[in-house]
Amino acid sequence: MNELKINGTQSFMNLEIPIIEGGFGNGRKCVLAKTISEIHETPLKRINELISENIDEFEENIDIIDLKNSVGTSDPLLNNHILTKQSISNSKNIYILSEQGYMALISLMRTEKSKEIRKQFRREYFSMREIVNSLEQEKASLLLTIYTGGQDGILATRQLVDMEVKEATTPLLSKIEEQKPMVDFANHVTNSSDSIDIGELSKLANKENIKIGRNRLFEFLRKNKMLMDNNIPYQRYIDNGYFKVIETTKSTPYGDKTFCKTLVQGKGQMAIIERLRNNTEVI
Repeated sequence: MNELKINGTQSFMNLEIPIIEGGFGNGRKCVLAKTISEIHETPLKRINELISENIDEFEENIDIIDLKNSVGTSDPLLNNHILTKQSISNSKNIYILSEQGYMALISLMRTEKSKEIRKQFRREYFSMREIVNSLEQEKASLLLTIYTGGQDGILATRQLVDMEVKEATTPLLSKIEEQKPMVDFANHVTNSSDSIDIGELSKLANKENIKIGRNRLFEFLRKNKMLMDNNIPYQRYIDNGYFKVIETTKSTPYGDKTFCKTLVQGKGQMAIIERLRNNTEVI
């Protein structure tokens, strides 16, 4: 197998994951079973079991490599503090997978969540190297032209500066665009001091393209342990300023009755809408 190289880390789903190249070919990215277990929130033991129980589905040195059986191959992981001597010693298998091997493993996991993560991980991790290589080659070509000098060198300098500026600002602009809906909503809530009931909150959610009615919203809040079975908030959410409870009086054939009504404050409106946005079962 090719020597493993660790090229720093990459942020993915609020995790810092190691960028590992080699193993299956020079410059080719691969991923540890340990990393897969972290991003899919599945115990490493279960990931290793899936692989071992279905080992015939994986082609050795094409889809998968067991570093435990290759002397010295885990040294880069050890030297970069990705694995420890104890974890290596205690492990029966230390699997790394190519992109093709990762896809084979996902087909065995058989959950909708794993499929969604797979798409994002392939796009943001495995595909990124091709983009980086292409950009680096273009930069190298421009630098050579600059070194040659003349009018072409001046033009190449401008192109290189434009590339560097674009590369530096694109992630920021992307982040701003990604957060814009939540920022707009936050401004709306900030400019309004009104507390609203759950029915009004469901209408507000629909304006944010989150399709949920009053009854389903009550169910969602109970399921997420924000409201109790009687639709009254847990005390910690009242203390945190998410909700407030007021008493209302209604006339009935048996006289006036006092009821408790849950109202959602601005802070709670923002938190609940954000939680709804991140819940694919609701949107």
